[in-house]
Amino acid sequence: MKKREAFFVGWSSDMAGADRRFVLGAGAGLIAGGAGLGAALGGLQNAPGDGAWDQGAVRPWTGLLLAHPYPMLRTRNLDGALRTAFLATSGKTAVRLPAELIGQDVTVTASLVERGDHAMLAVDGPHPIAPLAQPLVAPLAFGPEQDLGPVASIGEILDAKCWFGAMRPGFGKTHKACAALCARGGLPLAFCADGCNGAEAPLFLDENGGPHPRAILPYVADPVFVSGRRAQVGDVTQFRASLASIRRL
Repeated sequence: MKKREAFFVGWSSDMAGADRRFVLGAGAGLIAGGAGLGAALGGLQNAPGDGAWDQGAVRPWTGLLLAHPYPMLRTRNLDGALRTAFLATSGKTAVRLPAELIGQDVTVTASLVERGDHAMLAVDGPHPIAPLAQPLVAPLAFGPEQDLGPVASIGEILDAKCWFGAMRPGFGKTHKACAALCARGGLPLAFCADGCNGAEAPLFLDENGGPHPRAILPYVADPVFVSGRRAQVGDVTQFRASLASIRRL
């Protein structure tokens, strides 16, 4: 009699040949199918953006220290042009500025968080903000603000630090808890529209151009519809809107 198939013995550690081939084939199919499904789902997700934060690249930055509406440094150290870099700690809290240095030329020791034209400096060290021995010659103050008119948009209210590059992705459901902690810590808020795929995220402020109160927290990192006004202050675009104008979708 020709041997057709190995006889399966219940107590044997060997699997029958037919069963072995089926399990190997099914396992390979599941692995290939899972990889294909993962690639397909990944392709449907929004790109995390090109923001970056090199925490090891700590260096001094010089400029004009301002406190309103958020701590910021007006500097030419980024690319030679006059630009605004918001200030934050290396964690999820706002920077406490030395009152005597506000409105003065200073040196800030920090690492850069940057996405496109958006910049933030994460201060580092026990005394990261110090006065300059010699004031800067070129003027660094903001000029008159411009009213850009009314705006209504669908998007997300986010903490600027993460969207600028501290986290990838810095938006969406996966980032909601982190965004809420950063917003609670007093970090600047930004508004990104259209699925957060664009390169612009204007500073998100109340209708008077100041920081929103903590009542904003329930709306952070959720899809919302907001109506308000846009303003341009130097190189900073602002989206000013009242809490009453925010509607969760």
